[in-house]
Amino acid sequence: MEGMSEKPAGAPPMLLSALKFGAACGAAGLFVGGTAGIIRSKTPILFSIASGSQCFALGFTYMSVRKLAISQRDKPTRNDYAVASTIAGGCSGAAVALMFRGPANVIPGTIMWSLFGFLGQKGYDAVDASRTEAAAAPPRENIFKRMANSKWTPVRSLSDEEYASMLKEKLFKVDVEIALIDDRLKNLEEETKQKKGEVAMSTPEDQK
Repeated sequence: MEGMSEKPAGAPPMLLSALKFGAACGAAGLFVGGTAGIIRSKTPILFSIASGSQCFALGFTYMSVRKLAISQRDKPTRNDYAVASTIAGGCSGAAVALMFRGPANVIPGTIMWSLFGFLGQKGYDAVDASRTEAAAAPPRENIFKRMANSKWTPVRSLSDEEYASMLKEKLFKVDVEIALIDDRLKNLEEETKQKKGEVAMSTPEDQK
């Protein structure tokens, strides 16, 4: 189902799209009908062909009517899509019921497939709106980050700026400690030189 930005299509693209959708529905009908035919029917091939034909007619009619209805609107709204899907569902249900089930099933088929078309469009709109909101919403923090930011935990999550500032502070402290160690080494060297000088001066006096 199309989103809000669908533009009116010309007849050939509209027909091609309806044929593709009908073919997909027909393929699904063949598969499901074949599986059900093996279980329920003595002629599973005929059962599968009948199921595929009904699904193709249903899908082709639905998409043709829906696209035709949407193409009449320059900027279709969600309500326009819902109306188009409801009408398309009713038309496709009536057509398939008339071709394969008989005139007595036209009204029930119309009502049932109109309801399916409406509910299907509303369900798609709800999912699409949820995805749009999720894409626009800011990313949620993971559980570990939420725990770290909680006031009940002894640890706290740091941002990149806070972490960089903390590293700079630690580097500054290391530089200060290195400078203090250098001063101490210089003092020790001076004390050592002084002691050596005193020893050198006292040695001649001891020799007298």
